[in-house]
Amino acid sequence: MAPSDLAFARARRAYERTHALAGVRGVAIAAGLTALAIGLHRTTSTTWLVASLLGATLATLGWRGGAWRRGTVAGVLAGLPVFVAPVVVFALGHGGHCPSCELGPTLPCLVTCFGTSSLAGIAVGRFALTDASPERFAGGALAAAAFTGLLGCATTGLGGATGIVIGLVAGGVTGWALGRRAAHA
Repeated sequence: MAPSDLAFARARRAYERTHALAGVRGVAIAAGLTALAIGLHRTTSTTWLVASLLGATLATLGWRGGAWRRGTVAGVLAGLPVFVAPVVVFALGHGGHCPSCELGPTLPCLVTCFGTSSLAGIAVGRFALTDASPERFAGGALAAAAFTGLLGCATTGLGGATGIVIGLVAGGVTGWALGRRAAHA
């Protein structure tokens, strides 16, 4: 083998190793969020489904790299308020936390899921416009934010899950539109 072939092979292995480690990092982040969700929220079979989807999304898009990876990092950060907000609202309203909630979702919890996810969607839409590849960034960010938020809001049932998806999409479109309008002004 020529020295240039060896250098190319080493560079290729380093490139592949970096992408594989980013995928493993995504699984580790999903595992940490899942452990936190078990402690904060009522655990159901939906929790495990959402946790596995979050892990698969973070691993795949982290491995993919580029704007997809940057978007998932931003999405997890945007989804954290959605993840925590139902616990805070329930604690303030009922003096307990979600694992002891046997009554099902309350209207304040559903409104909180929708409101926080709308704000997260607006933030994602605005930040996506600053990226070199806004469509990929937004796609990765919205997927990661949705699954991160669903770890918290899906415990309130179908209403909470629907609220977060509608909120993120509506907020993302609003953020995108506001950002585009500001860029043209």
